[in-house]
Amino acid sequence: MKRLPAWYGTGGTKQAGPMRFLLYVNLIAIVLLAGALARLYEGEPLPWLEQGERGAIAEAPVAPVPAEPDLPETEAVADPVEMPSAPSAPLTIEQMMALQLPFPNPARLPAEPEAPVEPEPPREIVILTEGAYPPFNYRDSSGALSGFDVELARALCEKIELHCTFAARSWDRLVPALREGEGDAVIASMLIPSAGRESPASSQGLILSDRYYSTPGHFAARRNAVPLGAKPSALAGRSIAVQAGSIHQAYVSMRFPDAKLETFPSLEAAQQALAEGKAHLLFADRNMLLRWSASSEGACCRLVGPAYGDAAHFGKGAAIVLRKGDEKLRDDFNGALAALVADGTYARISSGYFSGSIY
Repeated sequence: MKRLPAWYGTGGTKQAGPMRFLLYVNLIAIVLLAGALARLYEGEPLPWLEQGERGAIAEAPVAPVPAEPDLPETEAVADPVEMPSAPSAPLTIEQMMALQLPFPNPARLPAEPEAPVEPEPPREIVILTEGAYPPFNYRDSSGALSGFDVELARALCEKIELHCTFAARSWDRLVPALREGEGDAVIASMLIPSAGRESPASSQGLILSDRYYSTPGHFAARRNAVPLGAKPSALAGRSIAVQAGSIHQAYVSMRFPDAKLETFPSLEAAQQALAEGKAHLLFADRNMLLRWSASSEGACCRLVGPAYGDAAHFGKGAAIVLRKGDEKLRDDFNGALAALVADGTYARISSGYFSGSIY
């Protein structure tokens, strides 16, 4: 077989050899053009330009412009327009696409500082109290509302971040003022309603918090007296001072029928009878006895025996009264109260008014 010339292609045609040569030439031209563009991007002049043309192109903008016809050799090149240098003038997307450069990664760009979030102002509420029932609520020497109810209310508001102000109303105006929107809650030693024990909080359309203090009955005796047992048989024939017509008189008559009751027109008179030794025991409200025994007048005496918390006689304690529909505020108060009891704040506040906790 006749051997084909070397310039023939592998296909055996006469056209393949020249086509391969042209392909090599094109590749070399592309490589040279890419290198030139890279040098142009880095601000270096192209090697085949004259010195004047190099300066003009180096200072010209990088963005591609439509090709202009070659100037005659005798015509001077126009002064180039001054443009920002490459480092101070970022490339446009079109320029980067033309040069096949990678786009900036947004994740690597410096994050813009976030605007500070303004905290929401605390909710403002008005707490109604009486101001005439010491030591729970009263006016101090400066005329400001004070007492256990008021101080505990402030601690509750601080715990749940409420801005609370206080307004005084007479006892019979507390619930009507709450209904009429003059306040948001009543904290005034208002007792929780129970069978046989009426309370302004019994009105319809009201809701109550958990009790924030209890109101059991309790015995007191002189400090030098021999403690007596709490069983009815142990108190048979013993004299017990009580306030006439009080629930405490009714309870002692029912629970200790063999005891000898000594009735007095007021709690203060019954306390004085015990202090002077005119009675073996005094039965009254535990909280009042704690207050009295911590004072100079009651230093003679102390509480003895257990607390008697029969709800039918002594109630379930005092609660915060709110309007129906304010269940969220009630739940906040309940949570804050539990927290104050747990962290010792409640005991600290109580010790400022009583000789023990009244929770």
